Amino acid sequence: MEAEASLLACPWHGWEYDLATGQSFMGPGEPGVKSYDVSVERGGRLPGPYVAETFPVHVEEDYVVIDA
Repeated sequence: MEAEASLLACPWHGWEYDLATGQSFMGPGEPGVKSYDVSVERGGRLPGPYVAETFPVHVEEDYVVIDA
């Protein structure tokens, strides 16, 4: 029996991505999303502050452009 892929759906455009590989399921050849190796460790939460990766953005007409 083949294991099912764990998927993540983008809340903005609904595309789905495989969590293990970043592969998009909306079309062959579509680029995957940036992925990171993670691990799960038992224990309490690490003390903050927690920092998320951010990118500068600007608006051009009807589009939000990410300057990455």
